[in-house]
Amino acid sequence: MSGPISQHFRFLTSVCVVAGATVAAPISAHADVVPHQATYTLRMAEVTGPSAFNDVSGAAVNLLEKTCDGWVIDEQIVMTMLTNAGGAINREMTFKATESLNGDSFRFRSVSDTDGTIEEYKGSARVRADGSAEAEFITPRPFEMPLPKGVNFYVSTTEWLLKLAKSGAKTGQTVSFDGSDADGPHKMTAFILPDFGARDALKGDPALLSGKAWDVRLAFFKLNEQAGQPDFEIALRLLENGIITRFKLIFEDMTIDQLLDDVLPATEEKCG
Repeated sequence: MSGPISQHFRFLTSVCVVAGATVAAPISAHADVVPHQATYTLRMAEVTGPSAFNDVSGAAVNLLEKTCDGWVIDEQIVMTMLTNAGGAINREMTFKATESLNGDSFRFRSVSDTDGTIEEYKGSARVRADGSAEAEFITPRPFEMPLPKGVNFYVSTTEWLLKLAKSGAKTGQTVSFDGSDADGPHKMTAFILPDFGARDALKGDPALLSGKAWDVRLAFFKLNEQAGQPDFEIALRLLENGIITRFKLIFEDMTIDQLLDDVLPATEEKCG
């Protein structure tokens, strides 16, 4: 799953059910994520409280390719946030990763440039045979980070969410890690609703935009905190092939829309 607008806005983009998860049905339905390239427009939807910002604009390109060994992820974002003081904050971000088909190994690199200030996170993560997991960062400094048992990475997060929706469950709770910052994994609560809204007027390959859809609400929490309020929330429209046609990134002070402009098939290797 793709489409975050900063390292703290990233969707799970990326997860496995943690202790205490509430699931209405067993998650056994098949989930097929299709390789694709999607472009999005970013814009301010509304200001919902005292905020330092009064407008947001930008664009995102998200590429997901499939090889015989795994998945290749490439995301790029350009964003400008206008402040109430009359200034502007310009941010560019690139996120690149690879993930094995079985979801047990993951390599990541995230680089962001905010008005000339560069941040980079690079490393790898793996799930061992006994289910334990660990991330190892190379940049900005070498360090290791233990991960919860059952943690999923980028593509496996999307697969988990699709299985949850296709199983008929209304809610579930998971843990996700993508390596886009040093904050570690997030606990994520998902709420699945039918696609009640009218079909969006979307551009792109019709074969990729047909099929069943759900309205999904996601709340993200720091893993080891008992806070009643999430760090951030995302509302999205999810297609059964893993493509997201719209995001709403919800914060205490504002809501940002990320709207699909176009989607096309991406590379999928033919493997014997």
